[in-house]
Amino acid sequence: MRTTRQTAVVARQDAGFSLTEMLVTITLMGVAVVAVISGLQATIRSSVIDRDHATAFAWLQAASDEIYRETRVSCTAGHAAAISAYDTAAQNAPVPPVWASLTPAPTVEVIDVEYLGRANPGDDFGWSDAYCFEGGAFASSPLYTQRVTIRVTSHDGKITRTLQTVKSE
Repeated sequence: MRTTRQTAVVARQDAGFSLTEMLVTITLMGVAVVAVISGLQATIRSSVIDRDHATAFAWLQAASDEIYRETRVSCTAGHAAAISAYDTAAQNAPVPPVWASLTPAPTVEVIDVEYLGRANPGDDFGWSDAYCFEGGAFASSPLYTQRVTIRVTSHDGKITRTLQTVKSE
């Protein structure tokens, strides 16, 4: 025969959780899991974006090195000739392995070449594609400095990085 105390202990042990308590527990656990998965997804996406920016910058540096190795194109050859020559040199920079198999292909291109000079003797120096003082009475000089603008665009066009490098002899 059981006492009242024993019956109360047995009843408490058999009580368990109610359906409402189970649903609340499952809902809270689901919210926590969704939050963790969303955080993980955001981390992965930001990591991929950061990797692509680093890849674009590395490719810009490689293209800049190729342009540095190229013989300086005189401004007397024309603005388009300078862009074309430096763009050809930039194309020699190898496509980063991460981007090599993507379609459409990512691009590296020279978009501008400017020359250091000034319009009047009293003016400050500045950059313009109109400042060409080589040729004629002016002999070629290593001081004739050029600013070359290079642009890298990712395969999907979401990442565009630009670098300006100064070139002289």
